[in-house]
Amino acid sequence: MQVVDEVKVLPNLGFRIDSVRAERYSLEPVPQLNINMNIMFGKPEKRDNNYVFGFVIKIDCSPPVASIDLKGVVMVSPINADEAKMLSEEFQKGSIPYPLIMAVYSYTLPIISLLSREMGLPPPVQPPQQPQPQQAQQKAVDYHL
Repeated sequence: MQVVDEVKVLPNLGFRIDSVRAERYSLEPVPQLNINMNIMFGKPEKRDNNYVFGFVIKIDCSPPVASIDLKGVVMVSPINADEAKMLSEEFQKGSIPYPLIMAVYSYTLPIISLLSREMGLPPPVQPPQQPQPQQAQQKAVDYHL
């Protein structure tokens, strides 16, 4: 009996950072600082066999001593027709797959951490939480850079 290893092909991702804004409003010491991080995605555009959509990461502090905004674009290139179909179905539902959210977070975290450190803030290191599935998950698409 011959065993053949299955090679899992993953869609390719490309990133472009368009805008970075970091501002410190106050240098006063704060007894407790809460950091809120939001990742927002635009509507995917299909270009040829690729998907392109923008993202914005906003980091705000409470009390308001600083803020960071990062805007960019992610390009998703499916490897085969099955992945293209799964991505198309997911995007038509209006949702962004959790592995894609984590890929954007992982790509931008070093930039955000550097800006936070230079501004004298702790880095926002908690990754976004995956929404709880409403029903059994179908096949998931994994991503790589």
